[in-house]
Amino acid sequence: MGASIRHRLEEAAEFKKLLRVTGKPHATITLSGLLSQSGKALILAALAVMNRKPIAYIASETELEALAEAVRFFYRLMAADRDDGAPPLSHHPPMEAPAATEAMSTVTDDGHLVVVLPPLDVDPYRGVSPHPATLAARAHALFRLSRREAAVALIPWKSLLTRTLPPAHMAQWGRELRVGEACEFEALIALLPRMGYRREDPVTAVGEFSVRGGIVDVFTTTHPRPLRIEFFGDDVVSIREFDPDTQRSVGHLEQAHLAPLTEVIFDPQCLRQWAEVAMTRWTDPLFRREVKLKCGFAEAGEAFQGWEFHIPLVKPHRGTVFDYLADALFFVDEPALLASETEKFLEHMNAKYEEALEAGELALEPTTFFLTADEVNERLKSLRRVDLSALGHAARVEEALLKSTTPASMSEDSECVCQITLPASPMRRFRGQIEHVVEDIKKAQRQQMSVWLIAHSKGMAERLTDMLGEYDVTVLSEADAMPESPLGNEASRTTEQTGNHTPPAATSPVHMVIGPVRRGFAMPWAKLFLLAEGDIFQETDAPVARPRSAPSGAKLSAFLSDFRDLKPGDYVVHIDHGIGRFRGLVELDMNRDGGTREFLLLEYAEGAKLYVPVERLDLVQKYANADGTAPALDRLGGTSWERTKARARRALRDMAEELLKLYAERQLVKGFAFGPDSPWQREFEDGFEYELTPDQETAIAEVKRDMEQPMPMDRLLCGDVGFGKTEVAMRAAFKAVMDGKQVAVLVPTTVLAHQHFQTFRRRFAPFPIKVEMLSRFRRAKEQKRILDELADGLVDIIIGTHRLLSRDVQFRDLGLVIIDEEQRFGVVHKERLKQLRRRVDVLTLTATPIPRTLSMSLMGLKPMSVIETPPRDRMAIQTIFAPFSPTVIKTAIERELERDGQVFFIHNRVESIHAIADFIRRLVPGVRLGVSHAQMPANQLERVMMKFIDYELDVLVATTVIENGIDIPRANTIIINHAEQFGLAELYQLRGRVGRSNRQAYAYLLIPPEQSLTPLARRRLTALKEFSDLGAGFRLAAADLELRGAGNVLGREQSGHIRAIGFELYCQMLERAIRELKGEVIEEETNTQIDLNIDIRIPESYIPDMGQRLRIYKRISSAPDEGRLQEICDELLDRYGPLPESVQHLLEYARLRREAMALGVLSIRRQRGWIHITFDRRARVDGEKLLNLIAQQPEARFTPDGVWQFRPRASDGVDLLREVKNCLMGLR
Repeated sequence: MGASIRHRLEEAAEFKKLLRVTGKPHATITLSGLLSQSGKALILAALAVMNRKPIAYIASETELEALAEAVRFFYRLMAADRDDGAPPLSHHPPMEAPAATEAMSTVTDDGHLVVVLPPLDVDPYRGVSPHPATLAARAHALFRLSRREAAVALIPWKSLLTRTLPPAHMAQWGRELRVGEACEFEALIALLPRMGYRREDPVTAVGEFSVRGGIVDVFTTTHPRPLRIEFFGDDVVSIREFDPDTQRSVGHLEQAHLAPLTEVIFDPQCLRQWAEVAMTRWTDPLFRREVKLKCGFAEAGEAFQGWEFHIPLVKPHRGTVFDYLADALFFVDEPALLASETEKFLEHMNAKYEEALEAGELALEPTTFFLTADEVNERLKSLRRVDLSALGHAARVEEALLKSTTPASMSEDSECVCQITLPASPMRRFRGQIEHVVEDIKKAQRQQMSVWLIAHSKGMAERLTDMLGEYDVTVLSEADAMPESPLGNEASRTTEQTGNHTPPAATSPVHMVIGPVRRGFAMPWAKLFLLAEGDIFQETDAPVARPRSAPSGAKLSAFLSDFRDLKPGDYVVHIDHGIGRFRGLVELDMNRDGGTREFLLLEYAEGAKLYVPVERLDLVQKYANADGTAPALDRLGGTSWERTKARARRALRDMAEELLKLYAERQLVKGFAFGPDSPWQREFEDGFEYELTPDQETAIAEVKRDMEQPMPMDRLLCGDVGFGKTEVAMRAAFKAVMDGKQVAVLVPTTVLAHQHFQTFRRRFAPFPIKVEMLSRFRRAKEQKRILDELADGLVDIIIGTHRLLSRDVQFRDLGLVIIDEEQRFGVVHKERLKQLRRRVDVLTLTATPIPRTLSMSLMGLKPMSVIETPPRDRMAIQTIFAPFSPTVIKTAIERELERDGQVFFIHNRVESIHAIADFIRRLVPGVRLGVSHAQMPANQLERVMMKFIDYELDVLVATTVIENGIDIPRANTIIINHAEQFGLAELYQLRGRVGRSNRQAYAYLLIPPEQSLTPLARRRLTALKEFSDLGAGFRLAAADLELRGAGNVLGREQSGHIRAIGFELYCQMLERAIRELKGEVIEEETNTQIDLNIDIRIPESYIPDMGQRLRIYKRISSAPDEGRLQEICDELLDRYGPLPESVQHLLEYARLRREAMALGVLSIRRQRGWIHITFDRRARVDGEKLLNLIAQQPEARFTPDGVWQFRPRASDGVDLLREVKNCLMGLR
């Protein structure tokens, strides 16, 4: 499909000249006229394909973020039609990795690559290490460059300045593994941490690895999925990709590349060497504290914060980016500006260096880490270089300009210096005025230009084809030439196929293609006219985000019943004995046949102990409640636990009855049944630029199903900010408008109204749908106009605060009400909403997360959809602990402002908040700062917040009053003062205010010196450190929030019952109460006791991690059927290798117990070689079959007290378990 574009470029004299002169060994060209970013991307990609040489493009970091996707797109476009048959760059989905690695391209089968080399996210004088994701992104790019696998390298100028390892060193740290070849197992395990990998089990994110026996799981940057490498000794016997969600293998590979995740390889010996040098270099008393602290770590061979910036003292970085791109053609964007920025940056680093020395930091000179301006200039002078200048002024144009462009006038060894102009002007913005688009297209066609239209989705491509067809413009899809295009052949249609009139044959068609380019351009010299969807509809230049996919790792609600995070001291609930405290896993010698068994040790009131066999963990749950308070321990053998359960059971039944009554009433009310999706609905939905998560897809289907029913919809949609609730709501709104109905979007604050208005207006821009807003931001005259248009049916979607509930607001035909955060409305407004629910469809959104288990329990009674799949970039927040220090605060704010970002500063004391604000103003002169706290008038709060949203403020100093629902992509740094005074859940919510874009986000938790902390604060700090690792602390904080959400949904009384019996048991009892009230027959489950004196446990040698062992025990004991047990068995084989005998026993034991419980068997025991099976009086056993079985067994008998006794043929192990199970199956 790129043939036409490529042909136009190749035929243009200007481009021929550029191709020719850039092929010379010492070319220095000034290229002007490329005013369009997309135009630059096309030229870079075209030169990379046609010159067959790598391209290095040097520019600012912010420019490259928007340019990267466009370069990839055009490179793929051009490479698809290379005449040498070389395959194009393939387009895999992005890797599961933190947001900082978004810059990383994915590897392709043929090795072509477009890479971005991001700069370090911290400078050498901040005392902290770079974020692992940034290090991984840099290492990935450098590794590819060292292997000469990059077609185009996009390099921010700060990266160009940064010294690094030489290419040979970077290449040697990678490892290539092949099935059937040898690789020293122990050496690989020792190497991975040095390469930047951290040991975690299970492996769910880039940079993690685990070892289980002879199996190594590792998630590297060079493969889209994590790898499972199986060894036999030192031989690689298998390499498999596996799904990080399920941990199951999904495909086999013959070879794999393990790339380093850092350019500074960790070496304990090198750290010890550094300590020796440091103690002799920094002898002044000013440095004594830092020397003692850092050398203490280094002498022990342990890393400390910022160690990467100290190692060059003994192991200098001798490489530069230039070394990796020795044969590349360099493009330098605006070299004069770049030179100026370089000088400023190096001056700033010199100042930071002096400040660090004065503060007693062990700082090294800036030249240790960065090239000087002279060094950069010297290197650039020696390379083939193109200087890009928008205004046409060369940074350095030699006196002798190229007189002739004929090959004869330029010898191969002569220096070529010339100026070339390739005008590429951005398209004008049409703002939805299709007639103006058609006018420009037809003008371009009359000028014999090749016209291309770029849409970002199949649906939008089809919509544009139809719209242009109405104006007699022929549109041809080029999907056939690009296999990965989602258009497919069905979209390859002309206006003739869609029933529109065909224009005269002399008019060339418009070529339609799907791609991530948002702004088009015109290149008259190449006869190219590229029009992008963003030119036609969009009002902003927002770069296209990469598709989102479901995150790696389990969903948040799964952690509520997952024993992976259970640790000694945690509270648990035993269904029969109540609330106790987990004390650990213990092995006890049973003194029979010399066997040992593993037990869960629980402590109850008065020090009583209960040993729970690990095969019965289905009886145990982790305790959790909504307010986080510690429960009282129950007494073993007491009656209080049964009374507590009985009270909860009665309350649950009452609540279930009320819910059933409401549900029945709703079924009787007649509402409007919306029709099936229209063709426009599909086009609107295809216009969504992200990949829907599974939770979103489910929620959308549920909402539409409700809308198409004859009774009014009343559905609750739960999910955190940024999880995609608004997209679900907009699709429902579109569906309602397509059926001629009006939609009201009700929000609690003016700020949220404004944000929703911007989002809806932008999303609905390509369609004839009018969106308006009613709020204090509208003048009285505007409000009257909007109200009149609303009453006349001219407004389709109205967004507003409780103003929409006023009596003077009249709709012509209201069909859907979308309510955001209903719990924040007052009593009067809630009563008005109740009236609305009786006649129109209502969709309620809440950012309070709700546990999946609760929503499942309420399913069918209180329609509820849960979106709990977080966006991948939410995990990319680097959490930094630091004392309250002017240097730390100043550096954090300046770093964010340097990249045009914004900062939250949380200070939760109103009496001193203005003093803190003044302190920051003095610290960072010229900063635009606002203050926000709960004691301010509401309208003043709104004005400050709107200023921050509209980027009129750089820093917002606030208490915790900052709104949860607001999405501010520019805000990517939050500083929390006295973090030790906050709980995990509060920190989790505050942290969530940042990290909502594809940029690295930072959370600075300012804490006092450790020696001044109280014991309580010290314990909190320990928990915070857990939290900063995004491990168990993150999951617990998320679960805590979900439980609070459950309390909000269920009310105060039910929260008390959750506190009394624990959340998981509460959900089980609620589900049972609902089933009973619906008339379902629920049979009492028999609690079968089995004692066959068989070893049934998971050896520590097989799964060393206690949390993982507990998790597997819990899953096996709770497995509902054979299919789930087989899944667990397959997973164990896949993840841990061949099953030990005791694990085989455990799985077979679970099968036997499931069969026994189904029949109503009370107990199965083995005594003196006999099997004793005792039946419950309600046992579901066929007596005739039992007598037949007894008759077939020698010496078998059935005792008067109901015990079946027989001698088994098998003596032990799996055979014995299967024989007993088969006997029971014969009774069915």
